Amino acid sequence: MSTGHVLLILLSGLGVFHGLVLAVFLWFYPKGLPVSNKILSVLLLVLSFRVGKSLFLEFVDGVYLQVIFAGLSTLMLIGPLFYFYTRSVLEKSIRFTAASLLHLLPFLAGLAFSFFINKENAKTTPIPVFVLLFCVYYGHYLLYLYLTYRKIQRYRVAIGQADAAAQWLRLLAYALAALWVVYVLNLLDDDVPYILGPILYSVIAYGVSYVVIQKGYIGALDTAKYKTTPLPEAEVNQIYEEVKALLEEQELYKNPDLSLSTFSKALKVSPQKISMAINSKSGSNFNGFVNQHRIRHAQALLQTGQGSELTIAAIAFEVGFNSLTSFNTAFKKQLHETPSAYRKRVMQG
Repeated sequence: MSTGHVLLILLSGLGVFHGLVLAVFLWFYPKGLPVSNKILSVLLLVLSFRVGKSLFLEFVDGVYLQVIFAGLSTLMLIGPLFYFYTRSVLEKSIRFTAASLLHLLPFLAGLAFSFFINKENAKTTPIPVFVLLFCVYYGHYLLYLYLTYRKIQRYRVAIGQADAAAQWLRLLAYALAALWVVYVLNLLDDDVPYILGPILYSVIAYGVSYVVIQKGYIGALDTAKYKTTPLPEAEVNQIYEEVKALLEEQELYKNPDLSLSTFSKALKVSPQKISMAINSKSGSNFNGFVNQHRIRHAQALLQTGQGSELTIAAIAFEVGFNSLTSFNTAFKKQLHETPSAYRKRVMQG
C-alpha cells in the first residue's frame, strides 16, 4: 500500500474515530439538554457507520453487498434523527410515542432489504429498480433535511433573533447538506472520488467541533430563559394563563405524552411562543413546569387515606409520569426527598 493510500485512510478515518468518541462523550454529558445530547449521540454513531462503510468500500475488496445497502439504509435514519434532535432543542422537550416510530419505518424497510439483497438476485434485478432505490434513499434524506431546516427558520422568525439554538442547528443542517451533496455528486459524476465523502466528514467533524467548543453551543441550549423575549408582556401573560388553565382545569398533566405540540394545537399558538411564555413566567422549562403540577397532585394523594391504598408506582402513573424512575427523580428534585420518605413523614406527622 502506497504512502498516499495510508494518508488517505488516516485523514478519512479521523472523522469516523472523532464521531465515535463524541457520540460516547455526548451520551454521558450532563450539561445542556440530556435527551437532546443522547439523540445527537445516536446521530453521530449512525453518521460514523455510514462514512465508515464508505471507507471499507474504497479500500477493502470484496465488501458484502448487504453491508453496502445497510449503509445506504442509514440515510433514511439520519433525517429523522436530525428532525427529532431539532425538536428536542427548540421545544426544550420531546416525548417519543408509538407515532414517532412511523418516522423509522423507511429505515427499517431499507435495513430489511439489505439482508435480502445478494450478488445472485442483484444480477437479475433491473437497473431502473436500483436507480429508484437510490432516489428513495437520498430523496428521503433531503426531504427531512429541508423540512427540519424550515422548522429552524420558523423558530428564528418566531423569536425574532438568532439565538444559540438556531445558530447551532443551522450549522448542523449545513454540514449534513454538504455530505449529501458530495455523495450525490459521486453518484452522478465519476470524476468525483468516493473517498471525498469520508474526507469531508473528517473536515466537518473537527471544524464543527471547534465552533461548538468556541461558542459553547451544547452547554448553552438549556440556559436561555427568554429574558429578552420579543413577545409583548401582555401576550406572554395571556399564553401562560391559558396554558395553566388547560393544565389545571382539564388536568392535562395526567397525559404522559403531553408535549408543547398539544398546547400549540389547543391554543393555536406556536410551540416556541408557549415555551418562551413558560420559561419567562415560571423560570422553568416545559417538562419542569408540567412536573410541578404532577408532583403537586402526587403530594395530595400521598397525604390522603385514599392515596395510602395506592402504591408509589400507581400514583406515578395516575399523575402522568410514564415510569416510576422518572417520578422518583422529579419528586426528589422538587421536594428533596423520595415519595416513600415523603409519605412516611406526613403519615407519622
